[in-house]
Amino acid sequence: MLVFLYFLAAMGLAYWAKIHGRNPALWFILAVALTPLGASVALMVADRIGFRA
Repeated sequence: MLVFLYFLAAMGLAYWAKIHGRNPALWFILAVALTPLGASVALMVADRIGFRA
């Protein structure tokens, strides 16, 4: 169950990246590798400074 929720959070982060015009596959992989919380902080920072990945 915990693994399912982990991947669900990673998919939610990828959807957030897609809405903001970023590559969702890259952000999904980052969310799985860094944890969804760490990747969401990285995505917020990337949105704030204007980094395009």
